[in-house]
Amino acid sequence: MHFKYPEILYALFALIIPIFIHLFQLQKFEKVKFTNVKLLKEIEQQTRKSSKLKKWLILISRLLLLTALILAFAQPYYGKNIQQKPKETYIYLDNSLSMQAKGKNGELLKIAIQDLIESFQNKNKKITLLTNDKTFKDIDINNELLNINYYPIQKDLHSVFLQIRSLQNMNKSTGDQIILISDFQKVNNDVFPLKTDSLSKYYLIQLLSETPDNIAIDSLWISQKDNDNLTLKTNIKSYNSANKNINVSFFINDELKGKTSIKLEKNKTKEIEFITQNTDDISGYINIDDADILFDNSMYFAIPKDEKTKVLTIGKNSSFLPNIYNKNDFDFVQSELKQLEVGDIYNQNLVILNELDQFPKYLINAIQTYIDTGGNLVIIPSNKLNIASYNDLFSSLQIGKIIDQNETKKLITKINYDHPFFKNVFIKQIKNYQYPVVYQYINTVIPNASDLLNLDNSKKFISEINKKNSKIYWIASALSNKNSNFSSSPLIIPVFYNFALQNNTNKQLYYKIGKTNTISVRSILQKDEVLRITKGEYNFIPLQVTKTDKVILTTSNQPSKVGIYQISNKNELKKNIAYNYDRSESNLQYHSVNENIKDNVYYFSSVKNALIKINEQNKTHNLWQLFISFALIFLIAEILLQKLFKNP
Repeated sequence: MHFKYPEILYALFALIIPIFIHLFQLQKFEKVKFTNVKLLKEIEQQTRKSSKLKKWLILISRLLLLTALILAFAQPYYGKNIQQKPKETYIYLDNSLSMQAKGKNGELLKIAIQDLIESFQNKNKKITLLTNDKTFKDIDINNELLNINYYPIQKDLHSVFLQIRSLQNMNKSTGDQIILISDFQKVNNDVFPLKTDSLSKYYLIQLLSETPDNIAIDSLWISQKDNDNLTLKTNIKSYNSANKNINVSFFINDELKGKTSIKLEKNKTKEIEFITQNTDDISGYINIDDADILFDNSMYFAIPKDEKTKVLTIGKNSSFLPNIYNKNDFDFVQSELKQLEVGDIYNQNLVILNELDQFPKYLINAIQTYIDTGGNLVIIPSNKLNIASYNDLFSSLQIGKIIDQNETKKLITKINYDHPFFKNVFIKQIKNYQYPVVYQYINTVIPNASDLLNLDNSKKFISEINKKNSKIYWIASALSNKNSNFSSSPLIIPVFYNFALQNNTNKQLYYKIGKTNTISVRSILQKDEVLRITKGEYNFIPLQVTKTDKVILTTSNQPSKVGIYQISNKNELKKNIAYNYDRSESNLQYHSVNENIKDNVYYFSSVKNALIKINEQNKTHNLWQLFISFALIFLIAEILLQKLFKNP
């Protein structure tokens, strides 16, 4: 037996008071004269015996009455495992998109919510409810559960445990009850068995779909574009779904523009395409028409109107670059070093350092800042380069170093057809063509570079170095006619054209919710002006950095819903953008949680069964009513004693 308020038991020491009262009754006696005392002595003996018995019985009944009342106010109870009874209850309810999968009685999340409302009996207990997007402390669980919606960003269990432990430290509690309700999908690479403490009890409730199959729109891209038409291609992927016929619809501005039917084989991907008119500011979505597919069944896209790509060449004026970067598609400027306005560098999509002999310190600093803010760079060396100055630039950009110059004639013979740089450039691989030649090349050590073109001695001729938000291209030879005929080769056009188009954020069709996204918007903001991202009544101000003629926006956890959004300055629309969910949850594969159970970790496949077990372990029986009954019995007993033992 245990007590809810054990401190009240100290009142039992007060029972000594009635004992003293009964044992030391101070009475004054009066003398009465009688003529015959023989009869009086007999009566006196009988009265003393009955009075003494009466006093002891009344004392006992009163002591028992007071004891019963004190115990009743201390609220005694008993139950199973009462010594390990948890102090706090923490419930993690996974409301990720994969919890839309259907179990025996419906969607997994809705089943969990219904079972929690119906079965959780500790309504008066402190409960902390955690989901992937919210935390509710000391709440009435029934009220909050009804307002939980799906959230596209799933927490890994390590983060959930860290959050619970921080709450435990705030509450100064240990030995708590932790309930985890999830499908435990293989998305965040959670490691089992979980790192649990020995004082708390853990209940892992794994809800699984009856049929773990799914079909998702995996990706979307522009495959071909001309002045009249735009061709979009998309991959439809099957996850354990065998030989299913599905319909896919194509919408532009909520208007149906195309529809096709395909048959998907199990765990296969099928590519389909839609063709639409090439106009400015195209936005829409592709949708799978199947009621059984609850998420990842649509993909939104927004194609802003074409903006001229800004290209700046610093150094010698080139004869071939103006032909590639024509006025229709590019904003192309050539500037000699003496005439350069350093501020112009930061506004470019591509900067080409063309055959400079050396780099002044101010230019190195400007190029480093330009790369850090997401610009692309092409370095074409000079025949008379200063190796020390070039290495200063390489060191600043952290890309490697130059070793020496080699004046041996070499052919450019190898094209890396598998590199994404050359995607959709060549119809087929060409083995026999007129190889360009270089008469002098530069030996470099660039550890993290990938090769685009190679010389016939396997040395890299053009290398690509990926930085955080930018790309750097190193050409191992001057391209002047005295040193090479590469500028006359058919390769020159696709190579330099792709230099300008790589990592161009203006061409991105959509962004992923929950990921860090960088969005470039051409806009000149006045003081105190900011760009907002809006959709209907919903709007927020993203993190933004203002440049001379553009603004770089960064988003991550906002927005949380898919769709077409507008970037605007006050009432002026700047750009349409699209957001989609990350496709990591499309594959419905789960951890084998039941194989990794410890002494204080319990596994269940049903919320209802788990809560029945938990409630049985935590169930208590209150005894205060019983002690109130005892108090009434002892009170009645004292009353009867007073009446039965009347003084003669």
